[in-house]
Amino acid sequence: MKKRATLFSVGGFLLGVNAPLGWIMIRIMFFYDHKQTFFGQIISDIVKDGEHFALYNYIGAGTAIVMSVLGYMIGKNGDELHERAAELDVLHQEVAEQKEVFENRYKVLDRNIKNFHHISSKIQMSLNLEEILILCGEGLHEVLGYERVNILMAEGGKSLRFVTHIGTDDFDASDIELPLDPSIGVIYKCFADRKVYLIDDMSRYPAEYHLQPPHNSLAPLRSRSFILCPIVVKGETIGAFGIDNKNSHRALNDSDVDTIMLFADQVASAITRINLLTSIDTLTSEMESSFRFLLGSRDQYSRNVVHLKEGVDSVADGTSVIASAAEGVMASVDETSTAVNEISVAIEQVTRNLDHLAGIVHQSAAAMEQINSTIGNVEQNAAISHEVSNQVKLQAEESWAVVAETIGSLEEIQRSVGVSYDAIKRLAENSTRIENIVSVINDITKRTNLLALNASIIAAQAGEYGKSFGVVADEIRNLSLQTGHSTGEITSIIEEIMSESKTAANNITATKDLVHRGVELGHTTGESLKAIYDRSACSLDMTQQIKQATMEQVSSVQLVARSMEDISSMTSQIFIASTDQANATRSIARSIETIKDMAHEMVNSTSRQVDDGKMIRRTVESVSDMVTEMFDNMEMRRIQSAEVIKELESMKSLTCQL
Repeated sequence: MKKRATLFSVGGFLLGVNAPLGWIMIRIMFFYDHKQTFFGQIISDIVKDGEHFALYNYIGAGTAIVMSVLGYMIGKNGDELHERAAELDVLHQEVAEQKEVFENRYKVLDRNIKNFHHISSKIQMSLNLEEILILCGEGLHEVLGYERVNILMAEGGKSLRFVTHIGTDDFDASDIELPLDPSIGVIYKCFADRKVYLIDDMSRYPAEYHLQPPHNSLAPLRSRSFILCPIVVKGETIGAFGIDNKNSHRALNDSDVDTIMLFADQVASAITRINLLTSIDTLTSEMESSFRFLLGSRDQYSRNVVHLKEGVDSVADGTSVIASAAEGVMASVDETSTAVNEISVAIEQVTRNLDHLAGIVHQSAAAMEQINSTIGNVEQNAAISHEVSNQVKLQAEESWAVVAETIGSLEEIQRSVGVSYDAIKRLAENSTRIENIVSVINDITKRTNLLALNASIIAAQAGEYGKSFGVVADEIRNLSLQTGHSTGEITSIIEEIMSESKTAANNITATKDLVHRGVELGHTTGESLKAIYDRSACSLDMTQQIKQATMEQVSSVQLVARSMEDISSMTSQIFIASTDQANATRSIARSIETIKDMAHEMVNSTSRQVDDGKMIRRTVESVSDMVTEMFDNMEMRRIQSAEVIKELESMKSLTCQL
């Protein structure tokens, strides 16, 4: 692919090498020297001097490089243009192939659309669900070219059965039922979610999408790439389409999903239409039965109206007798109510007295219970205090021993700090001596510099004879300078050592004071712990005495508390019995009042019933007239309903023909 770039680069290089020849020809043409021969002019101009020779070399080499690079770039662009032209040829060829493929697809699509309309017309004409599903399966397999088509329908919302399984040979699905649960994997998800699933590679999906044994051995359901589409009617999934291309492994895409959804919608629409026509048949038969029943009940209704009139007259006579008896009952109820009210007042007074007594007993029992609880807490606290005092005594002994050991350690630290302080003090004194030595070295260095300067002056005055002496003077001066530099560094180090020594001395002094203070505090702490130990021993004896006294008091209080509980229990029982009796008396009084009200209401009701009986008689007569008119109108409606049924039958016939 880079032949042109290499070829043009070599050509440019050769042209650049021949550039001096072009200049020679131009020079001979315009500046020809008749005193020299042709070749003599060429050779003499080239080797005339070094400048002309370098110029010819520069022209040849520089032009060769420039022309080589330029030729390479031109050749490279030519190669790229050639590659693009080849790519365009390939693209044109692919476009032509795609055009042919799209034309073939358009023809197939046009044929499939025509076949789909033919299948749709058959589906619309059929009123048998099994036939509709088989037509859909054959259309998907034979017309649209899907290799395997499975249609599953729900049975009672608990299981699935195969309606058709086109494309799977030697498979009998007549006795096969699939449970509608997660064991059927993605099929259950399709039913539960009412969602279309386009599975491109089943192996990449989690285990919950796979069929579980023994369903995974069913040949129609074994596929790696497939489409599942639910059949939804009124928001409920009643079946599902399953299609794949297992034999040719032709990939499925979104257009296939749209096609399957279109068939599912066709089936849902057909099921809705079948249900509608079935409902129309049921409605017509039910209306016919209703009209026959109502018209057959006409004579029975007339007899019932006559019996109702007789019953109303009998009820009116009985109501008059009941009204007389109710007045006598109401007088007896008034006397009983007065007596019960007097008994209720007396029982309530007794109940209030018992309630007051029970309150006092409960308060006493609660107080004794509180005292018992308090003394119990005191007993526990005394035991805990005794235990704590014992622990304090032991800890005081241990702390006193630890403090004694700490005091000894602090005294050792105090002695060590004193030794460190003396050593640092001696270090500071030695640093001062080193500083004096450095001062002497500085004086020697200054004098050496003066001697070197004088030696240099003398050497300069001596001239040639003093050069050797001058060299020695220079070396002495350099040595003096190096000595001065080293002395300065030593001085700096000594100053840092003295500064750090002073800081360390100050810190050691502070540490020495702190350790001394720690020793004093240790002695004070030891004395305090000794006092704590003595007091804890005394406290231990006192808590033992308190614990013994508290145990005796707890026994006495428990005996009194049990006695108060017995008294409280008996008082509560008496109060409960009295309360129950008072409640029963009040209940009797309320019942008597209720009976009294009922008697009054019964008297009023009987009076109203007499009036209502007369009104019922008039109403029955009016209803009888209305029912007679209603039956006449019903006969007319029956005739009109028959005409409507005929119209619905004609509509059903037209739908089947379409």
